[in-house]
Amino acid sequence: MPPRYAQTPDDFLTLAQLRVMSGLEFMRGLASGQLPTATIAGLMNYAVSAVEPGRVTVTGAPEFAHSNAFGGVHGGWYGTVLDTCMACAVMTMLPRGQYYTTLEYRVNILRPVPLGMQILGLGEAQHVGRSTGVARGEIRGAEDGKLYAAGSTTCLVMGQPD
Repeated sequence: MPPRYAQTPDDFLTLAQLRVMSGLEFMRGLASGQLPTATIAGLMNYAVSAVEPGRVTVTGAPEFAHSNAFGGVHGGWYGTVLDTCMACAVMTMLPRGQYYTTLEYRVNILRPVPLGMQILGLGEAQHVGRSTGVARGEIRGAEDGKLYAAGSTTCLVMGQPD
């Protein structure tokens, strides 16, 4: 099933609905299209494509609408893709009753992704504790395997586990 992007704020789960599923269940719901995903993913032309405990992959490609004044891919596109795959990797490790928000993230752009090129955003949780989660991520070319960007994040873990 293709991703289902939220169309209005009412499409999103309430906090009460979110808290009855584990982070892994929630992320698998997004990847399968059973749950609506963030509109930013549609605007930035990527989607969550694979979910495992501690790992999330997004696939996509930058388009002309994501270019900067020089015609290259805007740094915000790299940041959005990395923020998604890294923070969602943290989410997969959270029990029922908990959720997260990004506290900070860092992005290192190593080479430009050509417009239209398919990428894989790979996020991997490194630590998930009671109050914080830490993950790393990378953007690689889907066909050439080259590393285009790398990043890290710290997430604030909220709520109480069941």
